[in-house]
Amino acid sequence: MKRITVIVVNLFALLFLLCSPAYADTNCPTVTKTDVAALFDQWDKALQTGKPSEVAKYYADDAILLPTVSNKVRHTHPEIEDYFKGFLGLKPDGRVEEQNIQIYCDVAVNSGTYTFAVVKDGQPSEVRARYTFVYHKVGVGA
Repeated sequence: MKRITVIVVNLFALLFLLCSPAYADTNCPTVTKTDVAALFDQWDKALQTGKPSEVAKYYADDAILLPTVSNKVRHTHPEIEDYFKGFLGLKPDGRVEEQNIQIYCDVAVNSGTYTFAVVKDGQPSEVRARYTFVYHKVGVGA
């Protein structure tokens, strides 16, 4: 019993050390939840251009898009652009209803719910959906 207690105590000590700020990876970019939340606004502004190619620029080369108003998973930039050709025809304007942001060094996840004001069949409407954006810092200063 004493040996198990020592192992458990040592395990907790190791976890404490690994999780302490002094041990934190100094190579991680400094990103705040506010920074991550602002990325949605940038993406939504790209939607406002009405250009699928502008929206597709916000997706990494290896991105996978699980679209809001389609059941077809998009695996490539041409597929992502194709989705936005149809979606942008609805003149979407998004707003986040609830967001939950977690930051893990150079990866951030923003998940929650959003609503798009759209124009469907000439009439104003709304599309409510869940979302998950996964961001990974790439390029300069990554």
